Amino acid sequence: MSKNTSLHQLPTELGNNLVLRFATRKDTDELVDFNTRIHEESAAGFAVRDLMTGKHPTTQAADFTVVEDTNAREIVSSMCLISQSWSYGGIPFKLGRPEFVATDPDYRKRGLVRKQFEVIHAVSAQKGELMQGITGIPWFYRQFGYEMALDLEANRILDDVNIPSRTRGRAESCRLRARSPVDNAFIQELYQIAIERQVFACPRSALMWEYELEGRSEGSGARFEWEIIEDLAGTRLGYVTYLPMLWQISDNPCFWVTQLELKPGIGYLYLMQSLLRSLWAKAKKSSVADNGKSKNAKGIAFTLGRDHQAYTAMPNYVLRNEDSYAWHIRIPDTIAFLRHIHPALEKHLVGTVAEAYTGELRLNFYQGGLRMKFEAGHLSEISRWCPGSFEDGDVQLPGMTFWQVLCGRFRTNELTSQFADCSATSDAAVLLDCLFPPFTGDVWALE
Repeated sequence: MSKNTSLHQLPTELGNNLVLRFATRKDTDELVDFNTRIHEESAAGFAVRDLMTGKHPTTQAADFTVVEDTNAREIVSSMCLISQSWSYGGIPFKLGRPEFVATDPDYRKRGLVRKQFEVIHAVSAQKGELMQGITGIPWFYRQFGYEMALDLEANRILDDVNIPSRTRGRAESCRLRARSPVDNAFIQELYQIAIERQVFACPRSALMWEYELEGRSEGSGARFEWEIIEDLAGTRLGYVTYLPMLWQISDNPCFWVTQLELKPGIGYLYLMQSLLRSLWAKAKKSSVADNGKSKNAKGIAFTLGRDHQAYTAMPNYVLRNEDSYAWHIRIPDTIAFLRHIHPALEKHLVGTVAEAYTGELRLNFYQGGLRMKFEAGHLSEISRWCPGSFEDGDVQLPGMTFWQVLCGRFRTNELTSQFADCSATSDAAVLLDCLFPPFTGDVWALE
């Protein structure tokens, strides 16, 4: 809310018979119907019901805001906050995820979403969340202090015509079987190994794992199918997750593989052709999601990030690369976030040309800046710095552009070569890229 408005003052009158308040369990059915209608997909409604009814370990009805037209006695706008813990370089931090942002078309352009973001951001701050992240339509959330700075859904597409055929007389190298409860610990162990390889990740508590594996409703867009990859003798080799319905990519329904992990010591190359055939058999049995123009799968979409060992084991001449989308990221206090993750930043310097670096790095954001001081590779200071002119400092990055480097979406020279108001000395560019390595994965966030 504004500085003069307390969260405790909700509900609050917005004028024109509109009231902003927190939701209650009594709003469940109406919010389910509202989100299904506005988002034009039943999966959104199922997901909202799971969040509203208290099944979710971190989110409940009171984490939704609603704007109600008291004259019409109906909800006309809503959103929610899904609180969670992420990690950066192994350092845990709290993140708030605003989601299910929706407004009835007849009530748009009245600032209702802005008013709710003020509430959500205030709640998130009270919870000590150092970052907010939201998935959604292009540009829109920039209005509320967000930057599209973290990779989301970097896809590799294998079209149906390129699914490898089985060689006559050669046995399959692996097969899929449905997960059972005895596999849960195996899956959790492999997931933990996988996220340790990435800069950003979303670890899960025991309660969250139980919810992911057993608690989500059928029909929810956040629910995955889990399969165990095993050899023909029944030995577990890994796991794969996929969406139970086909989803569109460029008007073609695709079978979406969202996670694929093998246990240490097992390589993808020997297994890949058999695995692709097994996945395609699943794809052909899957139904299309709402509003699909075709009823049959046209390919397999691997949403595993920019880089994954599985890609190398596939025939790269037929694997199509879809540009990644991006998370809308907001960091309310960049210096506080950097201070929190500074052990990871020091670790990133080890083994690079900036190892044991001594000196300072001044970042000019044009309307402010920050200073980082190093002593033999240790970050001795991260503080605010006020540039005297637009030329001051070692790096010039306007506004929230720095978050692109921090989140590993772009390298410094990519920004300076594409934007005339981004610049850096050669040493500063190298140091920045050593501090903030590229993010090549895909965060499986709580939703």
